[in-house]
Amino acid sequence: MNDDIARARLARVPASLRASMMAQRAELPPGAVTAVARFHDILAQRNEDPDLPSRGSFQAACRTESALGLLLRVLERHAPETCLAEGRDLRREWYRHRSGAGERRSASAETGNTAREARNWPRTWLALLPGLRAAPIRQSSLDRHIASINRCADMVPGLRCPPRLGWLFGWELAEALAGAGVSARSAANYIGALVSLGRHGGLDAEALDGLRAIQTNLQRKGRRQPKRKASRLEALYEAGGYKEILRVVRRKLDDADAQPGWRAEAQVARATAAVLAVAVNMPARTGDVASWAFGDQLLREPWGEWHLRWRQEKTGVWLDAGVLWPEVAQVLDLHLLGGRPRRHAQRRYDALRGCNWLRFEAEGYDRRWPSEKVREAIGVPLHDLRTLAADYLRLHDPAKAPGVVSALLGHSTEAAGEAYRALCVETAAQRSWQEIRAAHAAG
Repeated sequence: MNDDIARARLARVPASLRASMMAQRAELPPGAVTAVARFHDILAQRNEDPDLPSRGSFQAACRTESALGLLLRVLERHAPETCLAEGRDLRREWYRHRSGAGERRSASAETGNTAREARNWPRTWLALLPGLRAAPIRQSSLDRHIASINRCADMVPGLRCPPRLGWLFGWELAEALAGAGVSARSAANYIGALVSLGRHGGLDAEALDGLRAIQTNLQRKGRRQPKRKASRLEALYEAGGYKEILRVVRRKLDDADAQPGWRAEAQVARATAAVLAVAVNMPARTGDVASWAFGDQLLREPWGEWHLRWRQEKTGVWLDAGVLWPEVAQVLDLHLLGGRPRRHAQRRYDALRGCNWLRFEAEGYDRRWPSEKVREAIGVPLHDLRTLAADYLRLHDPAKAPGVVSALLGHSTEAAGEAYRALCVETAAQRSWQEIRAAHAAG
């Protein structure tokens, strides 16, 4: 195709786009001119704004995923002002169908998280499993027990002791876990999962007491060891604490803006920024965060206010954050729009009612996804931000902090915050003593 034919085919294309493509004519991939010309013909037929094309226009102009990819790449380079978000969503859907990922996700949703399935268990352990599954415990706790026992089962081939649950096996397993670098606290949790398996599965009392003795010993060791969370939070404090989190939110949004509008990396960056922003406003557990949906837990008013209210999976307690801070609402809008003009925020929200707030589909990401993305972004898992909020409140007003923290974090009982309450009392006492000493020193 010579330049005259190319220029004629691009006659109905906006002048700036036509000039850019013709200036780099030799570098255009095969089919680029035809694809762009056909796309703008369809926009003219549908009377659509070239800067904000609809999903239907992308679909009408491109019959295959490869054709859509070509169009998006050319528009990304030569028409950066064009919003490609709808085209990106269409391409992602086509790619998912082509690769069969949608079927794999459906199968995964039906069978549940892989951690819920017993993996490589000895036969004697499997015989106890029906009792554990029938126990009156929450599904999330059951999943956690099975995941921990899976880890124990992975250690069995390297042990000299047969996998007969009792004191001797528990002791050797604890030694092996310590040798693998597992902390005493984590090892106590693993042994505790075996205790639950034995208790609900009908293990004899002597063997069960032996496992409990190992678990209790590990818990004592764990209490004497500094928590890894403390060192992680110290590093975050040194970086600036909440100031660093807000810097990362801004950086993630900038990263998304620097990405092509049709790529998934931009959506993940904005979703990570949204998780961090909401955590600054109201820190929640990762499983809860992963499950929120537009129109259910997260509500948007036409004037731009966002509300958050959800029932905690772990405790069953309802938490109501009320109206989220305006700065958080802005981040949520940017995440929701995905590069679209701001005036379309409410229309986009209405279209996504009932969809997962992070993935924009009926099914969300794995329950650990929010925590993993937060760790990648700021170096600590999402749950640590609950401790960070509690620490800030304690240092601000130690006398009032216990009640505020209990309400903020959704503790269902006083015992849940007992250790923190004791720390607040200690901090308040230290401040009182400092004030008394300062008064005496002043004469």
